[in-house]
Amino acid sequence: MKKTLLCLLLIPIFANAKQTLGVGEYRYGPDTTQNFACQLAEEKAKEHAITRFIGEQIESFEYESCQNESCETQKDTYSEIKGTIKRLISRNEKQIEQSGYTSCIVTVIADVERVKNNITIVFDEDFFHIKENDEVKFKGKVNKVGYLTVFNFYEGIYSKIYTVNIASQTKDFVIPSTNTNKIVARLPDGKSQSKEMVTFLFTENVVDMKSSYNQREMRNLIYSIPYESRKVINRYVNIVK
Repeated sequence: MKKTLLCLLLIPIFANAKQTLGVGEYRYGPDTTQNFACQLAEEKAKEHAITRFIGEQIESFEYESCQNESCETQKDTYSEIKGTIKRLISRNEKQIEQSGYTSCIVTVIADVERVKNNITIVFDEDFFHIKENDEVKFKGKVNKVGYLTVFNFYEGIYSKIYTVNIASQTKDFVIPSTNTNKIVARLPDGKSQSKEMVTFLFTENVVDMKSSYNQREMRNLIYSIPYESRKVINRYVNIVK
Protein backbone atom coordinates (compact mmCIF):
# COMPACT_ATOMS: atom_id res chain seq x y z
CA MET A 1 0.00 0.00 0.00
CA LYS A 2 2.82 2.39 0.83
CA LYS A 3 4.46 1.67 -2.52
CA THR A 4 1.25 2.54 -4.38
CA LEU A 5 0.88 5.82 -2.51
CA LEU A 6 4.49 6.74 -3.23
CA CYS A 7 4.06 6.10 -6.96
CA LEU A 8 0.99 8.32 -7.03
CA LEU A 9 2.83 11.13 -5.29
CA LEU A 10 5.67 11.02 -7.80
CA ILE A 11 3.41 11.56 -10.81
CA PRO A 12 3.10 15.30 -11.62
CA ILE A 13 -0.20 16.60 -12.98
CA PHE A 14 -0.21 18.31 -16.38
CA ALA A 15 -3.74 19.45 -17.13
CA ASN A 16 -3.22 19.68 -20.89
CA ALA A 17 -0.46 17.10 -21.33
CA LYS A 18 -0.53 13.41 -22.20
CA GLN A 19 2.08 10.68 -21.82
CA THR A 20 2.97 9.58 -25.34
CA LEU A 21 5.48 7.12 -26.80
CA GLY A 22 7.77 8.18 -29.63
CA VAL A 23 10.40 6.31 -31.65
CA GLY A 24 13.24 7.81 -33.66
CA GLU A 25 15.96 6.24 -35.80
CA TYR A 26 19.13 7.70 -37.28
CA ARG A 27 21.46 5.76 -39.59
CA TYR A 28 25.13 6.63 -39.47
CA GLY A 29 28.49 5.50 -40.78
CA PRO A 30 32.13 5.79 -39.73
CA ASP A 31 32.21 9.59 -40.09
CA THR A 32 29.47 10.14 -37.49
CA THR A 33 29.86 9.48 -33.76
CA GLN A 34 27.38 7.26 -31.96
CA ASN A 35 26.54 9.99 -29.44
CA PHE A 36 25.69 12.50 -32.18
CA ALA A 37 23.60 9.94 -34.10
CA CYS A 38 21.65 9.03 -30.95
CA GLN A 39 21.03 12.71 -30.16
CA LEU A 40 19.44 13.10 -33.60
CA ALA A 41 17.46 9.89 -33.10
CA GLU A 42 16.17 11.28 -29.78
CA GLU A 43 15.00 14.49 -31.47
CA LYS A 44 13.14 12.39 -34.03
CA ALA A 45 11.58 10.35 -31.20
CA LYS A 46 10.38 13.52 -29.46
CA GLU A 47 8.94 14.83 -32.73
CA HIS A 48 7.19 11.49 -33.27
CA ALA A 49 5.67 11.66 -29.77
CA ILE A 50 4.35 15.17 -30.42
CA THR A 51 2.94 14.14 -33.80
CA ARG A 52 1.18 11.10 -32.29
CA PHE A 53 -0.52 13.28 -29.68
CA ILE A 54 -1.18 16.47 -31.61
CA GLY A 55 -1.52 15.07 -35.12
CA GLU A 56 0.27 16.56 -38.09
CA GLN A 57 -0.86 20.10 -38.84
CA ILE A 58 -1.01 20.83 -42.56
CA GLU A 59 -0.85 24.38 -43.87
CA SER A 60 -1.26 25.09 -47.56
CA PHE A 61 -2.11 27.81 -50.01
CA GLU A 62 -2.72 28.00 -53.72
CA TYR A 63 -1.69 30.70 -56.13
CA GLU A 64 -2.20 31.31 -59.82
CA SER A 65 0.12 32.61 -62.50
CA CYS A 66 -1.98 34.11 -65.27
CA GLN A 67 -1.08 35.04 -68.82
CA ASN A 68 -4.08 36.55 -70.62
CA GLU A 69 -6.91 34.03 -70.16
CA SER A 70 -4.62 31.12 -69.28
CA CYS A 71 -3.90 30.51 -65.60
CA GLU A 72 -1.58 27.94 -64.10
CA THR A 73 -2.49 26.96 -60.53
CA GLN A 74 0.24 25.89 -58.12
CA LYS A 75 -0.03 24.71 -54.54
CA ASP A 76 2.49 25.08 -51.74
CA THR A 77 1.87 22.68 -48.86
CA TYR A 78 3.93 22.17 -45.74
CA SER A 79 3.45 20.53 -42.36
CA GLU A 80 4.27 21.71 -38.88
CA ILE A 81 4.16 20.24 -35.40
CA LYS A 82 2.41 22.48 -32.86
CA GLY A 83 3.30 20.91 -29.53
CA THR A 84 6.03 20.73 -26.94
CA ILE A 85 7.64 18.18 -24.63
CA LYS A 86 6.90 19.15 -21.03
CA ARG A 87 8.83 16.27 -19.43
CA LEU A 88 10.81 13.25 -20.62
CA ILE A 89 9.63 10.29 -18.53
CA SER A 90 11.82 7.54 -19.96
CA ARG A 91 14.41 7.01 -22.68
CA ASN A 92 15.70 3.77 -24.20
CA GLU A 93 18.55 3.57 -26.69
CA LYS A 94 19.87 0.69 -28.80
CA GLN A 95 22.17 0.19 -31.79
CA ILE A 96 21.55 -2.16 -34.68
CA GLU A 97 24.35 -3.16 -37.07
CA GLN A 98 23.40 -3.33 -40.72
CA SER A 99 25.36 -3.81 -43.93
CA GLY A 100 27.27 -0.55 -44.49
CA TYR A 101 25.75 1.43 -41.62
CA THR A 102 24.62 1.37 -38.01
CA SER A 103 21.24 2.53 -36.72
CA CYS A 104 20.68 4.22 -33.39
CA ILE A 105 17.07 3.76 -32.30
CA VAL A 106 15.74 5.82 -29.41
CA THR A 107 12.38 5.23 -27.74
CA VAL A 108 10.96 7.85 -25.39
CA ILE A 109 7.86 8.30 -23.25
CA ALA A 110 7.14 11.99 -22.76
CA ASP A 111 4.50 14.35 -21.45
CA VAL A 112 3.34 16.21 -24.55
CA GLU A 113 1.40 19.46 -24.45
CA ARG A 114 -0.44 21.23 -27.24
CA VAL A 115 0.86 24.69 -28.14
CA LYS A 116 -1.91 27.23 -28.70
CA ASN A 117 -1.89 30.25 -30.96
CA ASN A 118 -4.27 32.97 -29.77
CA ILE A 119 -3.35 35.59 -32.37
CA THR A 120 -6.19 36.81 -34.57
CA ILE A 121 -6.02 39.21 -37.51
CA VAL A 122 -9.24 40.65 -38.95
CA PHE A 123 -9.24 42.66 -42.17
CA ASP A 124 -11.82 45.27 -43.11
CA GLU A 125 -11.85 43.71 -46.60
CA ASP A 126 -11.08 40.03 -47.03
CA PHE A 127 -10.58 40.03 -50.82
CA PHE A 128 -8.92 42.65 -52.95
CA HIS A 129 -9.83 43.58 -56.52
CA ILE A 130 -7.98 46.67 -57.70
CA LYS A 131 -7.04 48.51 -60.87
CA GLU A 132 -3.60 49.40 -62.11
CA ASN A 133 -2.22 52.61 -60.55
CA ASP A 134 -4.74 52.41 -57.68
CA GLU A 135 -3.36 53.33 -54.28
CA VAL A 136 -3.69 50.36 -51.94
CA LYS A 137 -4.28 50.44 -48.18
CA PHE A 138 -4.67 47.38 -45.98
CA LYS A 139 -6.81 47.96 -42.89
CA GLY A 140 -7.73 45.72 -39.97
CA LYS A 141 -7.11 44.81 -36.35
CA VAL A 142 -4.77 42.46 -34.45
CA ASN A 143 -5.50 41.32 -30.89
CA LYS A 144 -1.79 41.47 -29.91
CA VAL A 145 0.95 44.07 -29.93
CA GLY A 146 3.84 43.36 -32.26
CA TYR A 147 4.90 43.80 -35.87
CA LEU A 148 2.98 43.17 -39.08
CA THR A 149 4.99 42.76 -42.28
CA VAL A 150 3.46 42.62 -45.76
CA PHE A 151 4.99 40.61 -48.61
CA ASN A 152 3.95 40.45 -52.26
CA PHE A 153 4.33 36.93 -53.68
CA TYR A 154 4.90 36.83 -57.44
CA GLU A 155 6.73 34.33 -59.68
CA GLY A 156 8.09 32.37 -56.73
CA ILE A 157 9.50 35.36 -54.81
CA TYR A 158 8.22 37.05 -51.66
CA SER A 159 9.09 40.75 -51.82
CA LYS A 160 8.79 42.73 -48.58
CA ILE A 161 6.57 45.77 -49.01
CA TYR A 162 6.05 47.28 -45.57
CA THR A 163 6.28 46.69 -41.81
CA VAL A 164 4.06 48.39 -39.26
CA ASN A 165 4.40 48.41 -35.47
CA ILE A 166 1.15 47.36 -33.75
CA ALA A 167 1.49 49.28 -30.50
CA SER A 168 -2.04 48.76 -29.14
CA GLN A 169 -4.47 45.84 -29.11
CA THR A 170 -7.44 48.19 -29.38
CA LYS A 171 -6.22 50.35 -32.26
CA ASP A 172 -6.91 49.52 -35.92
CA PHE A 173 -3.90 49.25 -38.21
CA VAL A 174 -3.46 50.86 -41.60
CA ILE A 175 -0.74 49.87 -44.07
CA PRO A 176 1.01 52.08 -45.06
CA SER A 177 0.76 53.82 -41.70
CA THR A 178 2.07 57.22 -42.87
CA ASN A 179 1.17 59.63 -45.66
CA THR A 180 4.81 59.76 -46.81
CA ASN A 181 4.62 56.18 -48.18
CA LYS A 182 2.27 54.74 -50.77
CA ILE A 183 1.54 51.27 -52.13
CA VAL A 184 0.51 51.50 -55.78
CA ALA A 185 -0.80 48.61 -57.90
CA ARG A 186 1.32 47.83 -60.95
CA LEU A 187 0.81 45.28 -63.71
CA PRO A 188 3.76 43.29 -65.06
CA ASP A 189 4.91 44.38 -68.50
CA GLY A 190 2.65 43.13 -71.27
CA LYS A 191 -0.12 41.91 -68.98
CA SER A 192 -3.70 43.14 -68.66
CA GLN A 193 -4.37 41.15 -65.48
CA SER A 194 -2.26 39.77 -62.66
CA LYS A 195 -3.56 37.61 -59.82
CA GLU A 196 -0.97 37.84 -57.09
CA MET A 197 -0.78 36.90 -53.43
CA VAL A 198 -0.18 39.15 -50.44
CA THR A 199 1.27 37.53 -47.32
CA PHE A 200 0.84 39.16 -43.91
CA LEU A 201 3.33 37.94 -41.31
CA PHE A 202 2.64 39.06 -37.74
CA THR A 203 5.32 38.56 -35.07
CA GLU A 204 5.15 39.52 -31.42
CA ASN A 205 8.88 40.32 -31.41
CA VAL A 206 11.19 42.10 -33.83
CA VAL A 207 12.50 39.75 -36.55
CA ASP A 208 15.33 40.71 -38.88
CA MET A 209 13.94 40.23 -42.39
CA LYS A 210 15.44 40.46 -45.85
CA SER A 211 13.91 42.41 -48.71
CA SER A 212 13.02 39.20 -50.59
CA TYR A 213 12.73 35.43 -50.07
CA ASN A 214 12.20 32.41 -52.27
CA GLN A 215 9.61 29.84 -51.14
CA ARG A 216 12.08 27.67 -49.22
CA GLU A 217 13.58 30.69 -47.47
CA MET A 218 10.14 31.95 -46.49
CA ARG A 219 9.20 28.59 -44.97
CA ASN A 220 12.48 28.59 -43.04
CA LEU A 221 11.78 32.12 -41.80
CA ILE A 222 8.31 31.15 -40.60
CA TYR A 223 9.58 27.98 -38.91
CA SER A 224 12.28 29.98 -37.10
CA ILE A 225 9.60 31.97 -35.24
CA PRO A 226 7.80 30.19 -32.36
CA TYR A 227 4.36 29.08 -33.51
CA GLU A 228 2.54 30.73 -30.60
CA SER A 229 4.08 34.16 -31.31
CA ARG A 230 3.39 34.56 -35.03
CA LYS A 231 0.53 34.45 -37.53
CA VAL A 232 0.55 34.08 -41.30
CA ILE A 233 -2.36 35.23 -43.48
CA ASN A 234 -2.38 34.84 -47.29
CA ARG A 235 -4.75 36.87 -49.46
CA TYR A 236 -5.13 37.29 -53.21
CA VAL A 237 -4.91 40.61 -55.01
CA ASN A 238 -6.37 40.68 -58.52
CA ILE A 239 -4.93 43.60 -60.51
CA VAL A 240 -6.60 44.62 -63.77
CA LYS A 241 -6.25 47.51 -66.25
